[in-house]
Amino acid sequence: MPVSVIMPKFGMAQEEGTIIRWLKQSGDRVEKGESILEVQTDKVDMEVEAPASGILYDLRFGPDAVVPVTTLVARIAVAGESYADRDQSSGPAATGAPGASLGSTRRSQRVSPVAQRIAEAVGIDLETVTGSGLAGRITKQDVTRAAITAPGNVPVGDRLRATPAARRIARALAIDLARVQGSGPEGRVQAMDVETAGLERIAPASIDEPNHAESIVFPEQNSEQALRGRRRTIATRLSQSWQSIPHIFLSTSVDMTQVDTLSAALGSEIERRNGKLTPTVWIARATALALLRHDRLNAWLLGDSTQGWRVRQHSAVALGIAVALDDGIIVPVVRNAQALGIAALAIQIAELAQLARAGKLEPDAVTGSTFTLSNLGMYPIEHFTAIINPPEVGILAVGRTQMEPVWNGTAFEPRARMHVTLSADHRAVDGAVAAAFLAEVKQLLEAPAQLLL
Repeated sequence: MPVSVIMPKFGMAQEEGTIIRWLKQSGDRVEKGESILEVQTDKVDMEVEAPASGILYDLRFGPDAVVPVTTLVARIAVAGESYADRDQSSGPAATGAPGASLGSTRRSQRVSPVAQRIAEAVGIDLETVTGSGLAGRITKQDVTRAAITAPGNVPVGDRLRATPAARRIARALAIDLARVQGSGPEGRVQAMDVETAGLERIAPASIDEPNHAESIVFPEQNSEQALRGRRRTIATRLSQSWQSIPHIFLSTSVDMTQVDTLSAALGSEIERRNGKLTPTVWIARATALALLRHDRLNAWLLGDSTQGWRVRQHSAVALGIAVALDDGIIVPVVRNAQALGIAALAIQIAELAQLARAGKLEPDAVTGSTFTLSNLGMYPIEHFTAIINPPEVGILAVGRTQMEPVWNGTAFEPRARMHVTLSADHRAVDGAVAAAFLAEVKQLLEAPAQLLL
């Protein structure tokens, strides 16, 4: 009998998965354990492995299809069996011939998901790329080399520092992204950067020729697409959170001058250990310790108004650290954060952020957080409010640190000030409890030597 390939359940709370793309096509020979399908859950992107060796056929869903877990998505004909695709119109371009035997296969390139995405981003034809991986698999390095050596191409790293919206506008306006100065993090090109470049290219040569502006016609950039995968889940969960949770917001400013001093003194040693001593690390350390002392914030609110509410307080801190991606936000979790010193915390946060941006986080790495930290301090954002991620009862939003004049009793002196805002679920936490927690975070950060103990 053929072996079924089902939509797997990567996490306890997962109910469905979105098919990103098939890594193998109908009629391809696959080996047990080989990746055949790339799936996006509400948390991470994962590869589905072949449960048996044989011929893949009966591919029932195409890209962007949202499939409930345990649903049959394809079949594999094992040794000695023949196979026949079901109705071809109901599946994604199946190519297997009905009745084909196990020995008849067709050539198919094996490409890693990361390599595929890079190739699409920089316009590399994978048919021209020679794979250096196992069994000729095309890797990220292969595509990078091809992009660098291809005529007219620029290094992949430079091309990739652009948002999807920026790429779409650049294609429409025929603008070379390599010539656009990016204003985003690490020089990433934003949509407004490309629009500005387009205006500069077609703007009137002189203010004495205003009529030229009347002939400027921008191609229409309207587009519409369904939210799927992570973006769809974010939209659903945050809508439910905002509509159902009575948020209370408390804000304060924190003097980060001593943190900056300690970071300058310890930063090189932390980097030697493959960590990075960012403000997020200090804030995470202070938050974890404050949650131990104010554990009503380190909790989940469970139940409902019909069956009754119950609060589950946690003895250990599972601290979620929000990481921004092109298609949304992902929140990797630092387990037992209260037990980690500054160096260990810096290393773990750096590792999790790197895995998140590379799309390599496992499902277990993004579930079970008891409190979340969201830091936008790397942007010119002074302060903001964040929406609680249920069943958690609190989230801390962090703005940028900037120099401000502060009165010391005799004169004004420049101090590094950071604004933070706590969002708390008023059903589980009163204002005084939330204020005491926020005061504790402030006190720890303004005397950061105690965070090293």
